[in-house]
Amino acid sequence: MTQAGPFPPLSRRAGELLARAATQQEAQLVAERRAFHADPELGWQEVRTTARIVQGLEGAGYQVVAGPAFLGTVERRGMSDDPIPGEGDTGCIALYDTGRPGPTVCLRVDIDALPINEAAGNHAPAAQGFASRRRGVMHSCGHDGHAAIGLATARILRPFLETGNGRLKILFQPAEEGGRGGRAVAEAGWMDDVDLFFAIHLGLGVPSDTAAFHVRGLLANARYDVTLTGRAAHAGKAPQEGRNALLAACQIVQGLHAMAQSSQPGTRVNVGLLRAGTAVNIVPEEAALTFEMRAEETADLDRLDRRCRDFVEATARAHGVECRMSHGGGAEGYSNPPGIADWATGVNAAAAAFANTPPVFSFGASEDAATLANRVCQRGGAAGVFVLGADLADGHHTPHFDFDEGALVKSALLCSALISAAMALDPR
Repeated sequence: MTQAGPFPPLSRRAGELLARAATQQEAQLVAERRAFHADPELGWQEVRTTARIVQGLEGAGYQVVAGPAFLGTVERRGMSDDPIPGEGDTGCIALYDTGRPGPTVCLRVDIDALPINEAAGNHAPAAQGFASRRRGVMHSCGHDGHAAIGLATARILRPFLETGNGRLKILFQPAEEGGRGGRAVAEAGWMDDVDLFFAIHLGLGVPSDTAAFHVRGLLANARYDVTLTGRAAHAGKAPQEGRNALLAACQIVQGLHAMAQSSQPGTRVNVGLLRAGTAVNIVPEEAALTFEMRAEETADLDRLDRRCRDFVEATARAHGVECRMSHGGGAEGYSNPPGIADWATGVNAAAAAFANTPPVFSFGASEDAATLANRVCQRGGAAGVFVLGADLADGHHTPHFDFDEGALVKSALLCSALISAAMALDPR
């Protein structure tokens, strides 16, 4: 099978039957999204989230691989300094083999939250009683909706899978934020037999009842954690005896942001975290910062990566401080090929899931699914990342983020239709 397909179309009759099945899931879908939203967990720590997903998948009749068996011994980048029980063994994959020859199809949804305090007041989740119960952690990017869509898709399809061909995988990926979980999933081998891979993302500026299939410009990104170690001294009596890690960090921060000047599209650098010092009268001995880089093309990111690392190390040497830099994660760049986008557009029309489809959509951010998509394409499969419209209360990664829940049932219908078409299921 080539990157552009071919994949079968979806019949109107199948679309109607799937739409009826999706409608029956709507109430449960919304309830599950709200349950995930109220109990968010950070990347690699999605212990309760995974347990809820596994219970739902097993109840629907799928084989599920979870726990240490899911990712095995592959590296988990960006684990916390003080891991909680079960950290790193989160996420899971649902499997169903029809026993007949056909493609291996994989739907990927992500499940992690962000370190943000959720808004109160007239913010809809707070007003309706499903805001985050964990201070400092919030589903502020729609992954709660993605997880619920994955579960609903599994339930919609299960009665029809015995009529189809090939093998289905539904991947509930941990640690998408920061570009960590996708690489681990790929290295664990879960993409090695996949013929068709697709991932979804709600919102991103696409309005409700609109779905973007001709998606381009998923940005490659990389993240680094930097620790600077100098020497403490009395800031008034003998500052010359110290080596100021804070001063070095400040110069690094300013210089890194200057590195983003480029004519290449999508090039960005951001320092999102800086910690240093213990008291106003002590030359700071330690400083820590985290920065990320993005570019539209992986090759451009590689060049930016080398320049940024060289600058950090050279600035540290100039200040006489030691520098330790560790790679915290990253994703590759990707754009949907026309063949997969055209096919998905046709399936959407047959299912009558989303009424509108723009001719092109620029993603303009990074998405861990790109790493998985590239892995599938490198092995001769096809892959797409689709943006499913949902009006937003505020932007992604903000305290007031929320999305139109009317997009949930449409999204589950679309995912079910894409899988049904690819596997030639025969809903009756």
